Amino acid sequence: MNEFGAPASDVAVLTRIILARNFADVPFESVMSDEEAAHNIARVAAAIEAASQKEAFSLARLADMTVSEQGRLADHYLISRGLLRRPSRGAAFLSKGSTMSVMVNEEDHVRIYGMLPGAQVERAADLACQADGWLDATGAYAYDSQFGFLTADPANAGPAMRAEIILHLPTMRAAGQVPRFHQQLSQKGLTLKPWREEKGDVAGNLYQLTGVARIGQTEEDTLGALSEAAEAIIACERGVRRKIYEQDALIIEDRVSRSIALIHAAKLMCEREMMQRLSELRTGAALGMLRVGCEAVDRLTCDMQNASIECRSMEKMTERQRDALRADALREAFDALLDEAGVI
Repeated sequence: MNEFGAPASDVAVLTRIILARNFADVPFESVMSDEEAAHNIARVAAAIEAASQKEAFSLARLADMTVSEQGRLADHYLISRGLLRRPSRGAAFLSKGSTMSVMVNEEDHVRIYGMLPGAQVERAADLACQADGWLDATGAYAYDSQFGFLTADPANAGPAMRAEIILHLPTMRAAGQVPRFHQQLSQKGLTLKPWREEKGDVAGNLYQLTGVARIGQTEEDTLGALSEAAEAIIACERGVRRKIYEQDALIIEDRVSRSIALIHAAKLMCEREMMQRLSELRTGAALGMLRVGCEAVDRLTCDMQNASIECRSMEKMTERQRDALRADALREAFDALLDEAGVI
């Protein structure tokens, strides 16, 4: 841990380790029946119960949820956007601490998440492997001694592990430093891409650093390469941020103050602007300008995304109504944070 809370949380938002698994006696998702999809959910539930973990997890069946409720799970990183394309069959077992998620009937029969705030690659991997062990105990996995775990996409076979760290890189992006990492990362089998792009803009200045362990690679090598790359990127963001602040602190303080003022004054706030305003506040928090942690800003960012805002209303909203509700909700939530925060 460090002064910011979770390890390196001044730059790293979330570490997520994903394991793809399939059952040997069920066809892949694209051709399996509804009955087989239901059997997959029951099988995962039984494995969790057999591991004496039933009380630690809740089951979210997408078919029983509204579109907004489904989207809210994705807003909070608990499920993939891919699972949203399969709402009639999709489900997720969510741990009470939101550190583990076992998705069922996405592209693969099972996608296991181990996730923690900040840069915590090894600990997140341990969580994913723990859940993997519960399911592996059933002896039902599709596994080949030569090719490893068999997956819907043959390119993902082998260890079938994906490791991700979401990074907040506003000053690196402003200084044009992000592209210089691309070639170096590609040589290590890693990618650094915008977490989400809208009209050519990087939403919230968030980037996703990703490594995938495939045939011929080990999980340890992939996790090691990801950790090493994350350390280099985090050091670069901190260095650029510190240099800009030392050269002209007033410009960063002005941006933070303007974002606070806009949050207090706005009557309409679209998702894109909300992401930008909270990105500015996150930078201020990382520099110690706000007596509030970066993790609190991250939670606010999740809570203010479109689907999460729509969950606050029982009625279907127009885009304008949603933006008005977001402006009010953001102002109210931020005022609560201001009880324990201040600007230098």
